[in-house]
Amino acid sequence: MNSPWYSAAQLAQMKLAGLPGSEPGMRMRAQSENWLSRQVPGKGGKNGLRTEYQPPRAVLDEIKSRRMSEVFEAQKQLPASIDATATPCPAVKKHEVFRADGAMVKRGLIRRVKTEAQLNDVDRARRDASLVICQAIESAMLLSACSARHAMIELAERVLEGVARPELIDAVATTYIKPRKTGQTVSSLVSRLQKMYAAYGQGRSEGDMARYMVPGKAEKHGQNPIHVHVFLIFYCRPNRPPVSEAWRAAQGWFETQSLPCPAVDTFYRIEKSLPVTLKYRGRMTGAAWRSLLPYISRDVSMFFTNDLWVADGHSFKAKVQHPIHGQPFTPEVTVVIDWVSRRVVGWSVDLAESTIAVSAAFRHAQQQTRCRPLIYYSDNGSGHTSKMIDCPVHGTLARQGIAHETGIPGNPQGRGVIERLWDVTIIALARTYPTCTWKGADKEAVRKMLVEMNKKDGLGKAALPSWQQFIDDCERVLGWDGEYNREHAHRSLDKRTPAQEYERRLDENAADCGPTDAELDVLWMPEVRRVPDRGLVRLFGNEYSNTALVDLLAEGEEVRVRYDLHNADKVWLLRMDGRYLCEAEWNAHKRAAFPVPRVEQLREGRADGKIKRGERIINEAKAELGNTIEGEKYLEDITDYIDLTPKMPVRELTAADFMDAPAEKQPEASYQDTVMWLSGEGPDPRENKNVAAG
Repeated sequence: MNSPWYSAAQLAQMKLAGLPGSEPGMRMRAQSENWLSRQVPGKGGKNGLRTEYQPPRAVLDEIKSRRMSEVFEAQKQLPASIDATATPCPAVKKHEVFRADGAMVKRGLIRRVKTEAQLNDVDRARRDASLVICQAIESAMLLSACSARHAMIELAERVLEGVARPELIDAVATTYIKPRKTGQTVSSLVSRLQKMYAAYGQGRSEGDMARYMVPGKAEKHGQNPIHVHVFLIFYCRPNRPPVSEAWRAAQGWFETQSLPCPAVDTFYRIEKSLPVTLKYRGRMTGAAWRSLLPYISRDVSMFFTNDLWVADGHSFKAKVQHPIHGQPFTPEVTVVIDWVSRRVVGWSVDLAESTIAVSAAFRHAQQQTRCRPLIYYSDNGSGHTSKMIDCPVHGTLARQGIAHETGIPGNPQGRGVIERLWDVTIIALARTYPTCTWKGADKEAVRKMLVEMNKKDGLGKAALPSWQQFIDDCERVLGWDGEYNREHAHRSLDKRTPAQEYERRLDENAADCGPTDAELDVLWMPEVRRVPDRGLVRLFGNEYSNTALVDLLAEGEEVRVRYDLHNADKVWLLRMDGRYLCEAEWNAHKRAAFPVPRVEQLREGRADGKIKRGERIINEAKAELGNTIEGEKYLEDITDYIDLTPKMPVRELTAADFMDAPAEKQPEASYQDTVMWLSGEGPDPRENKNVAAG
């Protein structure tokens, strides 16, 4: 109520101190004290007119104070947040300029605006508290017919005295941006309320009362683009230089460009502000770089058991006894798992990574499951991608109709389902051996162990696990009913073990068409393509023949030669479409005195490679022992043993000294003596030095 005019009934209802509490008594007091009065249209009067009175100044002040108390103290609830909408102002004042970023420039001052996406929890609480305070000030102005400043003073006094509503006290405390150490005063709080109410009014004129309630901040423009560019040039390198080294290397670049070099702290700030995918690009490559990028989790829930097989090889992280010569060495373990259930379905152990090791593991998996998977997934290693396995014509996978998929080179994350297997199986087994070489083991202890192992009669070889012990431990861990398949519970399998998940995900409608033992013996015999020549087939230095080949094949026709890895006595010949032709036996035209199986040839080739590498190391060591001359001291030591005094008078050399001496004439034998000697009847004419010329 902005007007200072009140009716006698209204004044009586207020129950003001020192004034009558009834309407007739209030009318008599007003008439006796000659209060200003006026006639206004309204109910309750004669002829449709009502008399209103203007109380004295003291009474008006008491009315305002009571209105303030109703707003600031007697208010039961204040809204936590306000729908800040109002009718926007149709025109913009000349001294107000709005920028493209939403900020308003008013009389040279920039009032920035934070969008809803830029607000945090503190900003939202400050915005809602400011709206509550501004609404309370506006209500006090309307009810007590006072100015905004008077309402702010009343509010500030009540807040500092602690007599205002708790909601208003909390709202004022929430809007503190930088609280003063000495505490707030009435004047400082009023000044802050004025700024707050001015922002409130500006936002209301634009249709959004909360628009300017949260003060915006100037956007950080970041570092100098040139500094960032130079930082990336000298910091993002594969040798991974530290920030200080990159800064020292960049000083020359700034000098050549005639630019001032920034301080080293600038490079440190740039390093902290850049995302990892930017500052490590070039410092990290391959799998390490991909480990920083987002990844896609592969879902196999739509597949059944034995639909997807994954294989990989792993160098055992411990030394074991070599099965042939008994020296310490690192074996290679190849494992095939079912992706859907994570069950180990097959495994093999070999001296090194090879096609034979992969073939043995896959064959073992088919022997245990009697299944042909739909897809075989592996890396691009030579053991998995050799022609024996991966050839689209005669490869062991193509002959069974199994699709072979390979991962991206240098990206082991794609086969993470099997890469995580090693930590809980093979590496855990290696840690139980005293010859463990795992990277997490103590380096000094590993060094001492290797020194003992390399000694000829070292005591460390007594702790060397035997080959049979290693095989038994692998079977215990990786076997069909081994510890991993039977006991290891997977989080991704809802705490089920691989064996339980394997049985749960079996396809009951699938027909059992797995390979038999006889089929496995044939399927896992590798094949090559050859062109027979006159009934002969040459394979790995051996020659195999069958006289019927000349009549069975057209000239220049290719055949598929299937051979046994462990028996070189014969091979099996098939046409290119897979029809059986005949067997070819090893014959006498072979190069070796005895047939050499392919496994033996591979073993000999591996041994030759080791010998050559060892000889190269020995030759390098001998070259490093070459004689060196240590200046004049070496010459002085040699001259002690050389007699430099001439033994005969020295004469001058002439041209005759450089001419060749005449050749000595050799004795000749007669023709008759030579014929008799050749027939065996006469002596050797070369023994007679006085043979006359015949």
